[in-house]
Amino acid sequence: MREGVRPADPERAAALELVHLLREVAVRLELAAGEFARTTGLHGTDVRALIRLLDAERAGLDATPSWLAQQLGMTSQATTAVIHRLEAAGHVERLRSRSDGRSAHLQVSDTAIALGWQFFGPLLDRLIATTQALAPGDQALVKDYLTEVSEVLG
Repeated sequence: MREGVRPADPERAAALELVHLLREVAVRLELAAGEFARTTGLHGTDVRALIRLLDAERAGLDATPSWLAQQLGMTSQATTAVIHRLEAAGHVERLRSRSDGRSAHLQVSDTAIALGWQFFGPLLDRLIATTQALAPGDQALVKDYLTEVSEVLG
């Protein structure tokens, strides 16, 4: 019998239910990203690139083209095409790297950030409110769980 259908012990069934809920969240976030891509004329990969670049900025990392290629699991040639599309749309700027003046550092433009907030802001506000409604200990538990899940997937 298939995994989601066969009878399982109660602990496994409860864990599987959480995994299915997590998958549902991932699918819904991907659908939202797809809608953003459609309304802005971007490719889905372009949106993923913007997300990874914003993640790098929050983490204080120098996001180079080779770093982005690794994050997206793409060749350098395919990543260059993504970067060119994002530059042409005014969403990404190439700057001299802060740590190595010979290499390029990628930065999301202020207009792209504003566009993202315009589209995703209401959703983020609802997600933040939902998270803030959790007790601090529950927030820490969810954070630990999602961190572990991310590491398993990585």
